[in-house]
Amino acid sequence: MVLPVCDVCLKSGILCQGCERKIKTGEITQLDLDIAKLLYKIGDGKIGFKKTIEIGDVVIIITDHDQVGKLIGKSGKIVRAISKKIKKKVRVVGEDSDLRSVAGDILAPARISGINIVYGKDGQEKYKIRVMREDSRKLPARLDVLNNIIKTLTNEETTIVLD
Repeated sequence: MVLPVCDVCLKSGILCQGCERKIKTGEITQLDLDIAKLLYKIGDGKIGFKKTIEIGDVVIIITDHDQVGKLIGKSGKIVRAISKKIKKKVRVVGEDSDLRSVAGDILAPARISGINIVYGKDGQEKYKIRVMREDSRKLPARLDVLNNIIKTLTNEETTIVLD
């Protein structure tokens, strides 16, 4: 599977010129590098991801749709190992996912009871994501941080409300 850093750099622990250039230009971050090293050790080069996004105390790992389950691991073992290493909450999202699947991945284990389209006075669409009130303590972060994460990933205006 593809990692943002080449296998040679991960094996040796020393960055080649190409990977060093990626870090200097900002194409990849130090967090991408740290997670790639960890996944390379854990997954024997079979688990990969595209990039990471850090928002507040939550790190989102973006990967291919078919890799989401592998990256999470059985019983969340791999995600917990990453979370423990970087000392932040970790969420895994499939690349180019629709709003419903992104919201489900980000808000898990809280349950989504529905997603509605709300039209503003100017005709702009906004999405209201309804989460069951009894699951409010299961949310991984504050509502404003979660809204920001979903907007970053989907480019859609959202509001999370508790039903």
